[in-house]
Amino acid sequence: MENLAKLVGKNIRELRKMKELTIEGLSEKADFQTSFLAGVERGERNITLETLEKILNGLEVDVKTLFSVQNLIADEYYSKKEIIDSIVDLLNERNLNESRLIYKITKEIFETYDYDKEIK
Repeated sequence: MENLAKLVGKNIRELRKMKELTIEGLSEKADFQTSFLAGVERGERNITLETLEKILNGLEVDVKTLFSVQNLIADEYYSKKEIIDSIVDLLNERNLNESRLIYKITKEIFETYDYDKEIK
């Protein structure tokens, strides 16, 4: 399982995007520097409950929403880097044999996809 700081950061980012707020906008509403909040969203900052409360107030959500956001996330919010990072996180939770199997399956999917593109 990924660490709690990363999970909270991802959920804050998702809520911010769902509310159509820029990181600068949320930073202003929560009274934090943009660079600090960016570190929170990346899971690089170990924040206090007081800091979390300020961020949640800036987002105008409660703590329950923060921890249930995983059920609300839509694929279009993810950048390519975030998708790759999520895949890496998933692979890091697996043993070597499982990772090899996932690699082989992924490779076959890409080969099939590329082959189908060539035919069309």
